[in-house]
Amino acid sequence: MSILIQYVATYAPWIYFVCGVVALYQFYRTWLVRAERRQAVFSLEREKAVRDLGNIFSTALILLLIMGSTYFTSTTLVKALEPAIQEAYSPSPVLAIVPTPTNTPLSVTPTPTSVPATVESLEPTVTVEVTPLPLPTATSAPLVQAPVCSDLNATIVRPGSNETVSGVISVVGTATHPNFQYYKIEYAPAGTNNFAYLAGDKNPVVNGFLADIDTNSLGNGAWTLQLVVVDQTGNYPKPCQVTILVEN
Repeated sequence: MSILIQYVATYAPWIYFVCGVVALYQFYRTWLVRAERRQAVFSLEREKAVRDLGNIFSTALILLLIMGSTYFTSTTLVKALEPAIQEAYSPSPVLAIVPTPTNTPLSVTPTPTSVPATVESLEPTVTVEVTPLPLPTATSAPLVQAPVCSDLNATIVRPGSNETVSGVISVVGTATHPNFQYYKIEYAPAGTNNFAYLAGDKNPVVNGFLADIDTNSLGNGAWTLQLVVVDQTGNYPKPCQVTILVEN
């Protein structure tokens, strides 16, 4: 739903333009129908003119409904959803797991006991050495952080490197250029260069939503996502890559 609202807000000027062209054509039809009605001789011709005026009126109501819905979506709904979108796009802080040191107990040394010299029979002394069991060593999980991209015009903020994901995820970042033409997101199995097209758009994005990706279509395992920003000449800076772990 949020994607549909963003598309309506982005293309609202074009929707107004198309509605305006259709409205001008309907005004022209109204002028023609009124002229035909004044010149009509037979009742059938007048009835046809009345039906045409009714169709023109219905079209005008539909145009008003479309323009009103577009205005409400591009102003009120976009502002209402803006906090939720920004909260979803804000990266989560990276927490490093520090292993907790463990104390290893020292081996137990038995204390020798003295036996009186008058005892004729001495029993043998048994020495017991207690060896402590090895304790498990705490290991830290891989850190999830934003990938390091060489060009600030093509960056990915989320998902982070080595992040475990499932279901539908949102790719957040920046895709812009002084001579921007379009951007695209490609995917390939981790460790390969067999990239294929996944999503893209012709509008630049600065620290915002780039695309939604259904990880069910990729399959479980490690995948590399690549953001490519293409300029008007067909060239592009070094793409930004991030490796994710899909577990559905």
